[in-house]
Amino acid sequence: MSPKKPESIREQAEQRQQEEAMRVAKSVQSPGQTKEQTRQIAKGIEKGIALYKQQQKAKARERDRARKKGPSQNLIQGSPETDSTTSEIEYGPNSPALLVAGGIFCLVALFHIMRYFLGWRLIIENFEIPMPWSLAAALVSTGLSVWMFRVARDL
Repeated sequence: MSPKKPESIREQAEQRQQEEAMRVAKSVQSPGQTKEQTRQIAKGIEKGIALYKQQQKAKARERDRARKKGPSQNLIQGSPETDSTTSEIEYGPNSPALLVAGGIFCLVALFHIMRYFLGWRLIIENFEIPMPWSLAAALVSTGLSVWMFRVARDL
């Protein structure tokens, strides 16, 4: 007696899923394991695959809903779901642009502090920049650096 041929696309997909689950179950089969145990493992794998597919479909529906609302709604609501497969630029925690900006401001502050305490002279077109200006620039740069890092952390 030959196995029953699947009638619909859905049945074909289910049969492929069962075959895949059985292949995986056989590949991890331990010595002394019975055929019944292997079938039970294959059923568990099949259920896991079905659950995974169900979760992925739910995520895709959620992304579609968010996309239909438009990008301005996502920014306002702070959507936690990000899709790395889209071509849109999305900013999230530790945004590289904010971290780079914070790092640059931090370096500028460090150089101004070093200039102030080491007494380096800074002359631009026959005008010597006063030392207190470097102290003020260091404070401003430090503030901007802290601000960039906080914004990157809070996004």
